[in-house]
Formats: sequence, structure tokens, C-alpha cells
Amino acid sequence: MTFDAGREVLYRDFRGDGELVLVMPQRVVSDDERGLLTWRPIGTPWLFRRTADGRDRREVPFRERHTVQWRLAPMVWGGLHVLHLFRPGRAHSVWWMFDPDFILRRWYVNLEAPPARWDDGADGTAGVDTFDHALDIVVEPDRAWRWKDEGEYLERVGHPAYWTSAQAAGIRAEGERVAADVEAGAFPFDGTWRDFRPGPSWPVPRLPERGWDRRRVLTGPAS
Repeated sequence: MTFDAGREVLYRDFRGDGELVLVMPQRVVSDDERGLLTWRPIGTPWLFRRTADGRDRREVPFRERHTVQWRLAPMVWGGLHVLHLFRPGRAHSVWWMFDPDFILRRWYVNLEAPPARWDDGADGTAGVDTFDHALDIVVEPDRAWRWKDEGEYLERVGHPAYWTSAQAAGIRAEGERVAADVEAGAFPFDGTWRDFRPGPSWPVPRLPERGWDRRRVLTGPAS
């Protein structure tokens, strides 16, 4: 399926056991052979998993997270605008992170399961489901890069809600392939969309009242 430019879609992240942990509305910029390109401006309302008493997951040690209650809490996206590319069949997405003056501050490579699309029709919601792989790559405008959240990625190895040792190796291998593209200045790190500007009449994407919690669409394992 292909999404029309201008349509609002939901970016949803799940744990491996099927628990929904993130719902982010985004606006479609384009959808072609390069992937689904979406826009998430500062001020976008979204939902993110927090403890019932309001703590972020990073405030709860990993070994204790099964002992607390969780809920999806309303949030507002702040800090940097994000142009978000979901690459078909690839176990990662790429974010262009712009400051309020539209200067590119960094690319962010989110290692995750290949995107799985869904569409509930013209009167319903549509979106992309994935499964975050914890390990990420931060790429500076000069293409210097570094790993991010290696500890979170490693502590999940062998946990039934996350990945096996073999799957963990696949996750890192995907990151290494992306890093090679970064160093080579290959797409999408070749200057594409660095001059992106949203349409002047584009409203902030909305978080729908219904449909955001529909059944997950599954993706395959990390490549």
C-alpha cells in the first residue's frame, strides 16, 4: 500500500511481547521506492509508556520493570523537528533532526524491525508498526558517527520480550551496514533533504481519539 502526501499516519512501537509503548502521529511528505517520508514538527502530541506514577522507563532499572505498572501517557514532542524515513525492508529508520530554524543538527538512525504498514480506510487511521531494537546511531552533519544506547541493547539479549543472541548479532550487523553508508556518503546521508521545509499551511499532526490502539501488524525479524 502507498500513503498519499499530506495524510496523517501513526508511527507505533511495540515490545516483542506485543505491548504498545509509543504512538506518534506524523504527516506523509512522500511515499516512493526510497521509502515512506514523514514529518513530525515540534509540538506534535503523542503517547509514550511511563510508569503509573509518571516515571520514564530509564528511571526504572531493567530488572525491576516487570514489577511496576505502566500506562501510555500523553506527551508533546519538543526540541527538534524530525523528518522521518521508513525504509522498505530495512531494519532501521532515519531521522533528520532540525532545530527551530531548520538547521540540521544530526541524523538519528533508529534500529528497529522493518516497517509494517496498515490502513483502516479513508474514515479510519493508518500507520506503520515496528519494534525498536534499542541500539541506535547518532550521525553529525559532517557524518562523524557513534553508537547510542549499547547498554540497553545488550541488557535485553536473551529476554523473552526482546531478542536472542543471534537476533542481537543481526541488529548490530544492520547498524554496521548503515555506518558504512554514512562513511561513504551514500543515500540518505548524501545531502538529500537537508534543505527540506514543510508546507507553510501544514497543521501539526493530530493524535486521533480512536484507532491508535488497533491490533498490531507484525514485521519480520531483523535482517
